[in-house]
Amino acid sequence: MPENSFPKDFNSIDEIQDFWDTHSSAEYWDEMTDVDLQLSPALQVKLEMRKLYRLLNLSNNQIVAIENKAKNENINGKQLISKWILEHV
Repeated sequence: MPENSFPKDFNSIDEIQDFWDTHSSAEYWDEMTDVDLQLSPALQVKLEMRKLYRLLNLSNNQIVAIENKAKNENINGKQLISKWILEHV
């Protein structure tokens, strides 16, 4: 446990930034509480797309091109990639 207890109150964003610039969260792990994180459906879709793009090892330029083409076809990137695969398998 750290010598000093985790500060409960900060007076500004700058104080928070200064604190975490000089401290590790590992030092305060036992003092932190778990939170439930709820992602919006739109963000969930976006994260799933990013996972797919990483899996396929696509460059940023390729991702932008896929997203633009998908938008022009009124579908999402995953649907476009699936369409391309079905056309060529």
